Parts: sequence; C-alpha cells; structure tokens
Amino acid sequence: MKRTITQLPYLINPIGYQSKVLKGTIIIPDISGFSRFVETTDFETGKVIISKLLNAIIKSNTLDLQISEIEGDAVLFFKYGERISAKEILNQFCLMKEVFNQEIGFLEEEFQLNIDLSLKMIAHYGPLAQYNIGKFEKLYGQTVIEAHHLLKNSVESKTYVLLSDELLNSEENSELKNFSQFIENTICEIYDDFKEICYTFFDFENDRCKKCIA
Repeated sequence: MKRTITQLPYLINPIGYQSKVLKGTIIIPDISGFSRFVETTDFETGKVIISKLLNAIIKSNTLDLQISEIEGDAVLFFKYGERISAKEILNQFCLMKEVFNQEIGFLEEEFQLNIDLSLKMIAHYGPLAQYNIGKFEKLYGQTVIEAHHLLKNSVESKTYVLLSDELLNSEENSELKNFSQFIENTICEIYDDFKEICYTFFDFENDRCKKCIA
C-alpha cells in the first residue's frame, strides 16, 4: 500500500494530529567552556553551578521566548511570528550575559572556585513545527537542524552573538549600523558537506555589552 505524505503547511505527527507549520525565531544561549568545566569539577558542585547558571539565563528572558528544551549547556528558546530584530537579540544577549556573569561571581565566592565559563548565542529564522512525546513538546524541522549546526561554527571567540542571514534578511541597513562596533565578519560555512549557511558574527569577547543596551 502506497504511503502519502501531507505537504506543507501541515505536518502529521505520530498520533495523527495535524500541526500547522509556522515561521519563527530560534535563539540558543550556550555556555562556552562547558566540557572542560565538567571534566575538572566534581560532580555535585558542577551540577549545582550549571543548574544555577542555566536558571539565570532563563530568568533573564525579556523577549517572551518559549523554551523547547534545555540541552546540557544550552537553552533552546523559540518564538513564532516575524523575525526578532538584531537590536532586540543583541540587547537580550547583553542582559543574559550580565546576569550570567553576576551569577558566576556569586558562585565563585560560594564555592571558592575560579569558574572559567562564558556565554555565546546563535539566532536563526525559518519554518518550525512541534510534535508531542508524552507531556513534552519538541520542535521539528530543518530550521532546528541548521540552528544546531550554527553552534559548531569556526568562530574563535568564546563570547559572541551569531545571527544567520535568514534572520537578518528583513533587517534595514540602518538598524545594523548601530552595532558596527561589534560586527566582525559575515561568514559562510558548509555543513554536512552540502548545506551552506551564512551568518554575521558579533564579537563581545572584550565585554562591550553595556554599549549596545538601549
């Protein structure tokens, strides 16, 4: 018996529920230095520190972002609708970074440790859908895959914001000029040997966040 697949704009999930495919923004704040931290910190202490840092990131969400999942050292946020502007994303990153760094200061004092962790963020835009596994809702689609590819970029900085061309397509040039001191380069990279994804890289390695908060 020949199987047929429903085309966009609907996706059939395993229980037969039709979930409309909508466009949305994916934002992933990710902790730099996580693997090294896990290797060099005792289990119980590391668990407490990472949980508090992730909680600080989540509590500083000012864009009304929804959480799809927490992925060890990262939070997968998303929001349906029009692209979130570069200005909003950069300001959101600045706030998250400030709260993140404050929390590190508290934790270093509490545990008498030098915590060598920093924050980076990627943002992407495209079609998204959701499906259910028990009580959990999961994001689905090529946009999600591409967002995770963007985390595996060649940027050497440990503290940056990376915005894909898909997210910046609707940005006015005048909007980006406000952040010219942060823009380092526009880069295109090949992922999975066939997919080219281009992005603009904003470097905050030198702790310049306060300059971009409106």
